[in-house]
Amino acid sequence: MTNKKQKILPKPIHGLLLLILVAGFVVSPLSKTVRADRFSDQINELKNQNTQNEQSVKALQVEAGNIAEVIAGLQTQINGLQDQINANQAKSDELARQITEAEIELDKQKNLMGQNIRAMYLEGDITTLEMLASSKDLSEFIDRQQYRDAVKDKIKSTLDRISILKAQLNTAKEETERLIQEDNVLKAQADANKAEQRRLLGFNQAQQSEYNKQIKENKAQITELKRQQVLENIRLFGAGGAPGIPGGGGYPWGNAYCVHTNKVSGPCDNYDWYFRGGPWDVWGYGYRNCTSWVAYKLAADGKTGFSYLGNAADWPSAAAARGYKVSYGSGARVGDAAVNPNGYYGHVMYVEAVFDDGRVVVSDYNRLGDGLYRGPEGNSAGVINQSGLVFISF
Repeated sequence: MTNKKQKILPKPIHGLLLLILVAGFVVSPLSKTVRADRFSDQINELKNQNTQNEQSVKALQVEAGNIAEVIAGLQTQINGLQDQINANQAKSDELARQITEAEIELDKQKNLMGQNIRAMYLEGDITTLEMLASSKDLSEFIDRQQYRDAVKDKIKSTLDRISILKAQLNTAKEETERLIQEDNVLKAQADANKAEQRRLLGFNQAQQSEYNKQIKENKAQITELKRQQVLENIRLFGAGGAPGIPGGGGYPWGNAYCVHTNKVSGPCDNYDWYFRGGPWDVWGYGYRNCTSWVAYKLAADGKTGFSYLGNAADWPSAAAARGYKVSYGSGARVGDAAVNPNGYYGHVMYVEAVFDDGRVVVSDYNRLGDGLYRGPEGNSAGVINQSGLVFISF
């Protein structure tokens, strides 16, 4: 019912959702047990299906991780090939530019050669005696002949060099273009492989979605079956004021002992229940208190966000501050925390079922300050109106 002090403890590992067992009675116990067990059997079957589905999802997630790694590797390969293609293309462009320059220079040198040939042809019409006669002296005649020969040799050498360079450039360009074609082929193959891996990943994710959908639907069926089971138990055995049960409802700390820190005798105070040397459970609530019971049930449902909310009376405002849905006086759903905010500590219960007329079936601990469980198992689940209660959906 209360929780005076909170202690920061490690985050718990959520336990499996425990089934609501059917208590036997002296009057027609066999028929009542069979009627209740049909819900348990269906719940167990759905849970087994979910266990298998969850294992399949985990296997698919591992496979999806491997596929994602392959895709990442292929993308790295594609990026590397594209870098090579870009580098070779730049090299090819540069070679094309150099070839163009070589062709321009070759044309220029050919033009010079033509001019030189024409000059030599014209000079060829002059006899050696006439050239010698037109020269000032023998030295000038020799210089003119050597110059003509030197120019001719130089132009020819330049033509040969440029021709060789152009041939080398063309060979390099052809090799570069061959490399570009090969890289493009490899890139296309990598792209196709990547597309196939993405297809497999999409199929994998579709399978995961289908399994998760089945898991969700099974959980909804489990919730409905639990609701029907609770209502069936209430109809069979009533919801009267049977004594509370220590450790009922599957609560794992029902054997927490009372140390009477503030009392020599009498009922145990709310924070006097100790388990393994301490009064606080893994969610920061006192053992065998209402807050600890509801936290246990919420954790069993796979929910989070309910740790260290303070006393039961503090839960609505604290939960709202964390962004959870809080409804006042109506809107209860199976699995909600139902808070009676009256008093300093208040009281919080777990919604087991909702009747068509709006009344709710709740289970709780420490309802009477005795640290005991009251619920369908104990033939003492509370059936109360929603008015005056606050419902929190985690």
